Amino acid sequence: MYDSSMNHQEAAQRIQKLRSEIWRLNRAYFIEDNPTVSEDVRDALKQELIALEEQFPDLVTPDSPTQRVGAPLDGRLPKVQHLTPKESLQDIFEEEKLEEWVDQMRRALGDDKRSFEYLCELKIDGLNISLIFEREEKDNRYVYRRAVTRGNGIQGEDVTHTVRTIESLPLSFSLDAKQAKTAPRFMEISGEVYMTKAALAKANSGLPESEKFANPRNAAAGSVRQLDPKEAAKRDLRIFCYALDTGSTDALGISTQEDLMQFLETQGFPVERNRKLVQSLKDVQKFFGHVGKVRDDLAFDIDGIVVKVNDRRVQRDLGSTAKAPRWARAYKFPAERKTAVIKDIILQVGRTGAVTPVAHLTPVHLAGTTVTRATLHNADEIERLDVRIGDTVVVRKAGDIIPEVLEVLQNLRPDGSKPFRFPKKCPSCGTLLVRTEDEVAMRCPNPNCGAVQQERLEHFASRHAMNIEGMGKETVESLVAEGLVADASDIYEITFEDLLQLPLFKEKKAENLLQSIERSKRIPLERFLFALGIRHVGRETAEILSRRIHWPSKKLTVKETKHLAQATLFGEEERKVEVHGVRPADIFRTLTDMSIEDLASLHGIGGVNAQSLYDWVRDNGNAELMHKLDDAGIVGLLPEGGTLPQVFLDKTFVITGTLPTLSREQARQMVKDRGGNVASAVSKKTDYLLLGENAGSKLDDAKTFGTEILDEAKFVKMAKG
Repeated sequence: MYDSSMNHQEAAQRIQKLRSEIWRLNRAYFIEDNPTVSEDVRDALKQELIALEEQFPDLVTPDSPTQRVGAPLDGRLPKVQHLTPKESLQDIFEEEKLEEWVDQMRRALGDDKRSFEYLCELKIDGLNISLIFEREEKDNRYVYRRAVTRGNGIQGEDVTHTVRTIESLPLSFSLDAKQAKTAPRFMEISGEVYMTKAALAKANSGLPESEKFANPRNAAAGSVRQLDPKEAAKRDLRIFCYALDTGSTDALGISTQEDLMQFLETQGFPVERNRKLVQSLKDVQKFFGHVGKVRDDLAFDIDGIVVKVNDRRVQRDLGSTAKAPRWARAYKFPAERKTAVIKDIILQVGRTGAVTPVAHLTPVHLAGTTVTRATLHNADEIERLDVRIGDTVVVRKAGDIIPEVLEVLQNLRPDGSKPFRFPKKCPSCGTLLVRTEDEVAMRCPNPNCGAVQQERLEHFASRHAMNIEGMGKETVESLVAEGLVADASDIYEITFEDLLQLPLFKEKKAENLLQSIERSKRIPLERFLFALGIRHVGRETAEILSRRIHWPSKKLTVKETKHLAQATLFGEEERKVEVHGVRPADIFRTLTDMSIEDLASLHGIGGVNAQSLYDWVRDNGNAELMHKLDDAGIVGLLPEGGTLPQVFLDKTFVITGTLPTLSREQARQMVKDRGGNVASAVSKKTDYLLLGENAGSKLDDAKTFGTEILDEAKFVKMAKG
């Protein structure tokens, strides 16, 4: 019961005890699933704390249980840059693919007989969130500062206000004195926000059918993105945490994935306890089978398990691709299969001219969403399946994402159905389709095809490319239909007057789009290269090109325009800013000067990519486009470290042992920033072995191959050029 006669000191002591007890009870209820008191008792203690903090407002702290619900936002969720880029797990669905993954890791490490220890965790079907905690200056306590959605991996939405309402999430934690000596200022903890099946049923109760959430994941994602945290607080959101940023993990001396999970649990973070440390793929398969049997009995949705190499040293040696860690896989349950009837088969033309047949289906609920379309892949697949309009087919979501047709139920075929004949001409422009010997896709060769033009523009503006917010499919269609945009360079000629002529565009929306277009003029070089839509140049290849080619970079003064619709309808404010990057004309000139052999010799670029690049820069239309983009003021910003001397260009390093001052990741980045490559095993192609203490067999291998051996001091001196 609340005692209003307390003095300041007594209140401070009582408040501290209340906070500790409320957190203990919350942990027992939400994390340990072992409530020790009734809900009424927890609420009574919280009400007492609220009353005391109202009487003594100077005693309120950000991590108090009363501070979980703040003020609502008055507009869209702000975008926030991630402290570290976010990766996605690569999916597998078959035991055979699991074995292939292990073989890939062995080859990467140069040890065909290497065995691994694996930590298997449940793969929660929720919303990925990054939690930022900051260290207080006075002590070893870390306080919750921010929560960010995964977004595009580079930046996400700031959802600090709603994630704070999750009662199972500690708003602060403390390190012991030993850990605090090496710990960084910020720690980034990754987790999955989810909703239990019971909470979903409660959230959906009373709602009309059209407004009900399809599944717990959709409900969790929608709740986290609420502008009003009070609405999110009503949804009983939960979170499981499973990762810590590499810098913090190394600083704390955490050597295994299991140790990482135990660290999080010790600090009060909710972790999923149905994990298992195993020694073989056979044991992984057993765990996978067991989880599949109990899946429906869990309080929350899962779509498989996550298999991680337990040893963090091995994780560092394996590293990541541009998209995913090489040391982990999402081992997913077989995709759900349903039946539907094909109402029509429509041909879609992509940005490279590839024509893809798409089946329009009767609506079917599949893996949490209503599906009305499914890919048929290509003409050969249509012929193999003998798919016809009117057929009843089996559909699934490939990778739980893309709906595809698996099988035709021939016995249900309607009388009089006719085989589908793939057309000889492009459905958009009427040009004869072509097919090369080494491809299955039929293509429209017309670069001015309207459908190709549409797809190229959408790709150029997409989030992994120029990231022009507000320029989605409908906007691009309107701009093309009005004759305002024919190629990517025309985007930078759009005016307020142009936009206000389009349907659904008002002043504020026009201003936001123009500001986004303006921001895209200064874009990381790898994203600009990807945005160009060069065939076979995906995000990973674009990143390799941005780092491996010696670009003619320089300090550039560019105009930065701020559009002011609210002040004067078509007004704008302009200033000049200095950036370090490379112009499109210089990019084009550099690529033109390179032969196929030059391109193919770049580490990570194969012959197919090299040929595609070589052909692209010799197209007159592409030359004109690049010069127009140059005139528009586009600047490709070099990767971090891209302006450093490329003293390790095309040199291959292997790093072994513990270095005196550099972490392995820091050394790896120093090599990459200066044009070099980092391999996991010593071979005759290795140029340098960077040697630290407690080196293993790699030192012997280096001596066998005559590889030059460097200590950290010599390496750092070489890196300075």
